[in-house]
Amino acid sequence: MGETRKTAGWRHIKKEECPHRAQLREGVASAKAECEECGGTEDLRLCLTCGYVACCESHAAHNTAHFRSSGHPLIRPHRTGYDWLWCYECKAFLD
Repeated sequence: MGETRKTAGWRHIKKEECPHRAQLREGVASAKAECEECGGTEDLRLCLTCGYVACCESHAAHNTAHFRSSGHPLIRPHRTGYDWLWCYECKAFLD
């Protein structure tokens, strides 16, 4: 199993409890190695609905902007070995 994010104090819910899981598309992947907005290469997140790759909040927050404009709530790190999921709507990690 891959590494999980250190999430002490953050809300966690079971994947089955997330009402937005219907937007999760199996097999979504992207070969892109940079943010589609700014070209940044650190702390990238992958949209699990459409495959959009963007920076996370610790950089330029382009992934949050994608969520706000598209309504796609589910993301994961765009890095091998990390397996956590986040739902913007539930404001929780999905276990």
